[in-house]
Amino acid sequence: MVVLDTNVLLDLYRMNARVREDMLAVLKAVEQRLWVPHQVLVEFWRNRHGEELLTYHHKKAEAAKKTLDDAYHKAERAIEDWAKNVHIREVSESVAPLELRLSEARAAFNGLQELLRAQADRDTVPGIRDTNTDPVIGELESLLAGRVGEAYDAERHVAEIALAKGRAAERIPPGFKDFEDGKSDGEAAGDYLVWRQLLDEVSVRNSDVLFVTRDLKEDWWRPGNPQLARLPHVRLVEELRDVTGRRLLMAEPSVLMQQVDRVFTLPKEVDSNSVAALQHFEIEESESKALRQAGAGARYRLAQVPGGRSGDYVEIILLMAQLVEESGQLASCIAKFIKEFPSVTLESEARRRLLNLVSLGLAVVQGDSIALTSAGLRFVETCDAELLCRLFMERIEGAFEARNLLREGADAANLRDLLIALPGLELSGTQSDLVVRWMGKLGLLAA
Repeated sequence: MVVLDTNVLLDLYRMNARVREDMLAVLKAVEQRLWVPHQVLVEFWRNRHGEELLTYHHKKAEAAKKTLDDAYHKAERAIEDWAKNVHIREVSESVAPLELRLSEARAAFNGLQELLRAQADRDTVPGIRDTNTDPVIGELESLLAGRVGEAYDAERHVAEIALAKGRAAERIPPGFKDFEDGKSDGEAAGDYLVWRQLLDEVSVRNSDVLFVTRDLKEDWWRPGNPQLARLPHVRLVEELRDVTGRRLLMAEPSVLMQQVDRVFTLPKEVDSNSVAALQHFEIEESESKALRQAGAGARYRLAQVPGGRSGDYVEIILLMAQLVEESGQLASCIAKFIKEFPSVTLESEARRRLLNLVSLGLAVVQGDSIALTSAGLRFVETCDAELLCRLFMERIEGAFEARNLLREGADAANLRDLLIALPGLELSGTQSDLVVRWMGKLGLLAA
């Protein structure tokens, strides 16, 4: 029995056109094995009409277009500042070629933005705003006909929500993370209701089950090295075995796509790019959800950087990220850190400094493991100082406030004291020092 979580169905709208086509082919290949808990359908319809889903591809395109606009304007300002500094703004024979090249760059960027818009049009499900014309709805109706569980009656539903809340208080998976995130009881119980209905169906069918989900929260999966195959939470495996006598397997959608393509004869071979694209999508969505759940405006604090005040922070952070890329185990990374930076001798201090990567959004820690985020992987690949600056400004407590003070005319020499005195910020002198030092090293002290 193959059971689909809500995110698998909703992600059909977030996939590009080719990946969506391949995913639907995969689901058709296992159609006779498919089953969906009633709670999944409830959550699907709750989210199906949200603007986040309906405009997903165009919002992604708009974000990319804004990045292109920002890059063009940055280049334009750089040329203007240079011309001013070398006193050639009024010399037409020097300025004219620059203006011509800028005009050509603007035209090229406009062409790129048009390509982004066109791709978003192609990837958005046609007729998405009308369920009568939405082809995804048509495909799902066919795939899931007779394969959706029954709803609980009102009395059972209330009882199960109360049970979910009690389990969450004892951190029994799944679903305790949703209660911890402050959702209403009915919404927070969603994961548990999916699980409870799955248990009911497995008991009737007496069949092993493969649960397919993109939800990577710790109340579904056991801790481990994120770079290796994920395994279902031990307590879920044990509960399903105790209640039904059957086995629980779990997989992300990209794993399902990969394995079904190998085992079944599909009408058309799954594009290898579709698997890679789906894997990348799963990583990106998991990280963005984690950031949203951490709370809008969540800010982090920094530790000192090895190498002292004279070191190049971009190069040092790159070296630290490379240590994480080489070894996914936190203890191993700490040992390598101490070897690479012999001035740091205590494991506790090495760990604190290594976790600058987490504060900056370049790495995540799960149990005894540490792994680079997609931003971390991009940074290792490109050593992009602008990416590091952006993450610093978005995530580090005091960075935004410091930038605002500079824009209001504050002197960089007084910035530390101003941050300490700023109402509501509550930064210590040491933390204020670190913020100012980092901003200097990253070239962010200019107003």
